[in-house]
Amino acid sequence: MFNAGIDLNAEDLSPGRYTVRSMSLLSLMLLPILAPTPSVETQLAEIEAASKGHLGAAVITKDSRHYSRKDERFSLQSVMKMVVSMTALDLVDQGKWKLDQKFTFRRSDLSVSWQPLIEKLGEKDSMTVTVAECIEITTQNSCSAAGDFLIRKMGGTQVVNAFLKKHQIVGMSVDRQERDLQTQVGGTTWSAEMVDPAKFEFALDRVPEKLKDEAYLRYQKDKRDTTTPAAMGLLLEKLVTGKLLSPKLTKYYMGVMEGTETGADRLKAGVPAGWILGHKTGTSSTHKGLAWATNDVGYARRPSGEWVIMVGLLRGSRLDYDERETILRQVAEVALRGL
Repeated sequence: MFNAGIDLNAEDLSPGRYTVRSMSLLSLMLLPILAPTPSVETQLAEIEAASKGHLGAAVITKDSRHYSRKDERFSLQSVMKMVVSMTALDLVDQGKWKLDQKFTFRRSDLSVSWQPLIEKLGEKDSMTVTVAECIEITTQNSCSAAGDFLIRKMGGTQVVNAFLKKHQIVGMSVDRQERDLQTQVGGTTWSAEMVDPAKFEFALDRVPEKLKDEAYLRYQKDKRDTTTPAAMGLLLEKLVTGKLLSPKLTKYYMGVMEGTETGADRLKAGVPAGWILGHKTGTSSTHKGLAWATNDVGYARRPSGEWVIMVGLLRGSRLDYDERETILRQVAEVALRGL
């Protein structure tokens, strides 16, 4: 018998003859055995099971890597604006642009959907914007107009993909401006008059239901403007470890990401006190109850230098909007549990 230095003989085990020390030992032996904490992969699978969709995820630290659907493709949606911003900063690092460089932004440069630059433009036909202003409003406020403007100014999405290739990010591509992607998802094509939000909505409303169904199905099958969890995790890891941009611009852009205003109930809601979150969200339209993309990707860090990469890409879910955000919050909770 296991006795840990305590002698238990027949007399000791007879009724009424337990010693204090033997009772203590037996009590300990009868305590329930605590089950080990499930693996990160198991926890991510449990989250996916409740998502009514497919969860692509990455949780990366200096010492570990965990994934869900590691090499499957997921629609980027507005997460692509983070990649565009990184590419713009790479042009600054190359000396081709400056953060305070000024461009003229015209009404014809507007995009579709969410674009806070409209408020700044007001009734004017044009205004001056800087590279830094475009990067910040593109990342922090998910402005489609600013993101599309950066793409055109840098020479097209091929420049973004060249940036990804240079950094050996395989499994991710940015292929269209927001105004092209969103009109195509809705079953129509971009035209100049759609800079007027009312005309954009009118054009979408005119699309016959059958064509809308076909367009949304094409979007689900399209490999353009997508990423794998592994590719997104690697891109973010390179950012936080200083392998993507110069030290000055790494610090600058992490500060930008940490000021992101969208997605308060996604990853951010799962980040405990003492951690700082930098992230970018993305969300597709919902068609007949199906949301093809609900995303939040980024990192959490401590002032001491510890960091955790968190990628949450929810594909094809039929949950309500708030419930989909909860799924992404749970990704952060798993990533930071016990840290």
